[in-house]
This record gives sequence, C-alpha cells and structure tokens, in this order.
Amino acid sequence: MPKSCEAVYCTNHNFKRVEKLSFFKLPSRKKSPERRDKWLNACQKLTKTGGRWSPGKHAVLCSKHFVTGAPVLLQNHPDYIPSIFPHKPNSTAKGHQNLKRFQRKEKISKRRLSFSHLQDVDKVPDPVPLEDDFMQPPEAEQADEACQQSSVSTEEAYQRKIKKLEEELLAVKQERNECREEFNKLQEDCQKYQEESDKLKEQLEGKCLSSKIIQGDDKKCRFFTGLPLSVYVKTFEQLRKFVPHATTKDSLSYEDQFFFTLVRLRLDLSFEFLAYQTGVAESTIRGYFWLWIDMIFYKLDFMLKWPSRESISATLPSAFRKKFPRLTSIIDCFEIFMEQPKNLHARAQVYSNYKKHTTVKVFIACTPLGAVCYLSPAWGGRVSDVELVRQSGFIDPHLHEPGDQILADRGFLLHDDFATVCSAELITPAFTRGKSQLSAWDVEKSRGMSSIRIHVERVIGLMKNRYTILQNTLSVSMVKSRKGEADGDNLSSIDRLLRVCGILVNLGGSIVFKD
Repeated sequence: MPKSCEAVYCTNHNFKRVEKLSFFKLPSRKKSPERRDKWLNACQKLTKTGGRWSPGKHAVLCSKHFVTGAPVLLQNHPDYIPSIFPHKPNSTAKGHQNLKRFQRKEKISKRRLSFSHLQDVDKVPDPVPLEDDFMQPPEAEQADEACQQSSVSTEEAYQRKIKKLEEELLAVKQERNECREEFNKLQEDCQKYQEESDKLKEQLEGKCLSSKIIQGDDKKCRFFTGLPLSVYVKTFEQLRKFVPHATTKDSLSYEDQFFFTLVRLRLDLSFEFLAYQTGVAESTIRGYFWLWIDMIFYKLDFMLKWPSRESISATLPSAFRKKFPRLTSIIDCFEIFMEQPKNLHARAQVYSNYKKHTTVKVFIACTPLGAVCYLSPAWGGRVSDVELVRQSGFIDPHLHEPGDQILADRGFLLHDDFATVCSAELITPAFTRGKSQLSAWDVEKSRGMSSIRIHVERVIGLMKNRYTILQNTLSVSMVKSRKGEADGDNLSSIDRLLRVCGILVNLGGSIVFKD
C-alpha cells in the first residue's frame, strides 16, 4: 500500500525504495488519546479552512521526524513524540541534544541502581560449632589452608569493589567533562544571543521616536526640536534641576519628557500620537507637556527680556547704523488661526476682518539683531494694531529712552503716543495722503526702511516655521485661561505657548548676523 508522510513540508513516500526510511502510524485515538494529541500538536498541521488537522486511520509519519528514527514508548524519551520538522528551525540539533541528555540521565540512574545493590565484601561462612567435646582439633596444615582460602576470598572481594569504584569514577569524570562542554557551549550561545539582543535593542531605539534618536546628531536635533544639539543639551541640563521627581513607575524619563514637549511644538504632533509612541496615557503626555512649558516659561523667561540701550548699540549691524543709528526695535503684529467659539460674544471678539477667520492677534518686537525682545498677551483678532500696541504696555518710558528710533509699518499711527510718553521716534513708511506721488527722498527713505523693517516679518516667519504648532488652527482649550502653578496667576495657555516659542527662537540663533 502506498504511504506518504503527513508532516508539513515533508515529501517522503514509499513509492520508491529508500534505505533507512520507515513509516509509523499515529497513536490510536482510543488506546492513547493523550499521546495522539501530543503528536498532532507537534505536527502543527491545519486544514484548508484553518482548523485543526484530523488525520485518518492510515495517516503516517516517516522516520525522519524522530531522533533515533523510530518512536519510543518511554514518556521521558525524546522520541515519545516526533520532534524534527522542516517548519521548526534547529529542531534537529535540539532533538540530538535532548537525546544526549536522556542518555546521560539513564546512565546515572543505572549506576545508582547498581551501586545500591553492590555489597561491601563477600561474607565469610560462619564457623561450625563443635558437637562433641571429645573431638580432636584439626591438624595444623588443615588450619593453615583454611585461613589462606578465607584471606584470598576477602582480597578478591575488595579487588572487585575497587574495580567497580574505578569504573564509577571514570564514568563520573566522563559525564563531568560532557557537562562542562555542554555548559561552555550554552554559555557561548547565551553570550551570543545577549549580544544580538543588545544590538537589536540599539537598532530599535534608533528607529523609535525618543530622545535617543537625536544623540550625537545635530541635524536630527534641529529637525525634531528646532535647536542645535549643544543648545538642546545645555537647556535640558539647566531645566532638569527644577523638575519634580516622577511618582509613577511608567513615567517617561526627564529627557524624553522635554524632548516630546519640543517635538509637539516643532512638528505639531497630537497628544494621542505621542501617547501611542511612548506607551503612556494621553493625559500623562498632556501633563508632561504643560509641565515643561511652565518650566521653560518661568525658568528661561530672561531670554525674552528687553535689552539695555548699551547692548543694543553694541550689537547694531553696520547696515542699520548708517540709516538709523539710534534704532532699538522693529515692531509688528501677527495672527494665529483658532477654532470658532460656541459663545457668540467670544466669536465676535476673535473674528478677524483681515483674515476672514477667527484668530488671536499678538504684538511682537525684535531687536535690530533679530532677537525677540517683546511679546504681548494674545488678543482677539478683532482688535486693531494700534489698540493692541497701546494695551500691550510697550509704550513705556521704562523701555525707551529719549531719541530711540522704532521701525513699524505704515498702519501703526502711534507717532504722537511714543513722542508724548517716552520721547521716542516712531518711523513708518511715507504716505501719499494728499499727494499725487511721493518725492524721490520719501521713496528712497521708505525703500531703505522697508529693507530693514522686513526683519521683523522674517522673525515672525521663523517662529511659525520652526514651531509649526503656530501655523495650524488652535483649539479653544489652548486659548482659554489656566491657573499658573508658580505664581497663581490666571494665564492663557496661548500666552505661555507664545512666550516659550519666542524663548526657543532666541536660543536657536539670530537671523541677522553682526558684522
């Protein structure tokens, strides 16, 4: 009768005579149900529908799936169930290792069994008592012969015992050497697998989004955080001293918390996405984000201070010095889209006629060198530029000295305000109001001023492009007020966010270089 092996990926059959190839039926369902189930589990064969394979009564497996070439009835023997299959990697090597282990155990059990039945010495027969008092003692020659026979038998017994012990010792030494070789091999394999595991972990960490992905790579650091690597490291070292200790076991490391905060600002990734990346709850990621926003806001706020008149003069570029020698700042306003509030009164306050969208408007001032030096709180998009500057507190004699020059766009009609309050000069492009055209001097002056005033627009563009969270539409929750943890003030989240972005832009370097 033709027979074919039922194992997966096995093509052995008896259509052609093959030496040393035998076929064995599966254990009976009635007589050996447990052993039959073990055979089926070892085969791992499925039906076309994905169900468990139910073999017929003529199903067979070939001898290639057994270590010794045939099944064995001993339960602790490796061939009690088939173990060598094409779909199981290294199954042949593992099978031979299990066989060697089984054989060693059998040798040990046999030696223990033989040693338990081994007698110490052969017993010498007890002397027979004399029955008659009148019997004569044996002659001297007979007594000597008896003693010699007894001594020989005792010596032979000891020799047998010594020989047996020597055999036992030799077997133990051989087994010890085999165990030592196997132990050394297993130790080498363990070390090899550990090295592979460490290598794979390094590769995985290098591909997963975490702070380790930017270590030693300035280009990646600039892409993910917007900061040079050296600045990023120094900023983190400065801030980590003020961060409270983590209280949960699944918390991220301090560096990962800081890293994901900057990634959120830089790439505008959602909290949900960051939660999936880190394996922690979305609320936890949100808490970390605002924790580090507050930390940067309070501990690095000195990066957004109004500079002294001396420092501005010392860093004034030569191209500016020729045209505006007393220039201290360049001002402008910009808007950020936000979601439409449900409250009608709030919706009216934030609707911008210029953008035709609900927005928040912010007043910004930068130094001639391109550093952000003043940011107002966010206002609704309905407010005018002039009113926003007046309400921002920028027109203050503590900030400006008499004779200071400030550049602005033509819409900032605040010349009298600056002149009256702080004796500063607000310079704007010339108007054609009441004139058919501008004079040559006005055109030249406006052109030179525009080439300098454009730097504030470059700063605004840099802030939005570097931290793209300012490019997209802000949620209403991002604009609402939230209580400050440090000073107890009611501060808007967008105010903190804007100041943090301004601080980070200043840390990233200037857009105008001093000659």
